[in-house]
Amino acid sequence: MFPILIDFGTFRLPLIGDVHLFLPTYGFLFASAVLLAWFWLQRRARSVGVSDEHSFNMSFYGLLAGIVGGKLLLILVDWRVYLLHPSEILGTLRAGGVLLGGVLAGAATFTFYVRRHGLPLLKLVDAAVAPVALAQSIGRLGCFSAGCCWGAEASSGAALAVTFTDPVAHQQTGVPLGVPLVPVQLIQSIHDMALCLVLTLLWRRRLRPDGTVFWIYVLLYSIGRGIIELWRGDVHRGLYLGGLLSTSQLLGIAGILLATVMLVRGGIQRRASAER
Repeated sequence: MFPILIDFGTFRLPLIGDVHLFLPTYGFLFASAVLLAWFWLQRRARSVGVSDEHSFNMSFYGLLAGIVGGKLLLILVDWRVYLLHPSEILGTLRAGGVLLGGVLAGAATFTFYVRRHGLPLLKLVDAAVAPVALAQSIGRLGCFSAGCCWGAEASSGAALAVTFTDPVAHQQTGVPLGVPLVPVQLIQSIHDMALCLVLTLLWRRRLRPDGTVFWIYVLLYSIGRGIIELWRGDVHRGLYLGGLLSTSQLLGIAGILLATVMLVRGGIQRRASAER
């Protein structure tokens, strides 16, 4: 609800003209989320025998790929707009992008680095998912502050509705002003924080086989995100089958199917090991 955290004012710069300098709340929360998740993952990586150098590099490259992947999927989802107005691509530098696009790109880069250096991939992904869920939870608070990823119009008299009133939020994200909306950003933030806690408890139990905690994350996140998508109101992000499914829901369905298969496979492996 407060897109600008600190407003430094407008300054006239040589050759550039008037420039409005401010610290966006979204950017501050995003950076905070990344740093917290990064430090937490490095501590966990040490516990599975990975050096600080490798844990730093795999986190850095994964983060960089995640930022780029989120913006690329945003462009692909709205490709018609960017095809007609190529200059709008520069505007994605200020946008967070499509979260699942970032997650997929970051995960692929993370996996490539880990395999290339012979690190324990499944142990690391199990260790990484709780920090990732924490970062997602904090990031959704950034979405709420900026007004992006807003919810559908709430029913009359809804107790939990939120109303955005800041013109800056509307200018930056297009969120409707003066309209009660479902607070999907806060719902998603609570969901991700709860998921973080569950994953932390499961990781401490050292579930077998390795990778089980990761696939539980994929399953639970995909289910939760798919349900929350029903109350999203920013329909420009990509709808299919006559508006029945969104981009995130399609990816979520794939995640549910794949995670279910892998968890069943893991259960079979556990039973086979116990019988030996």
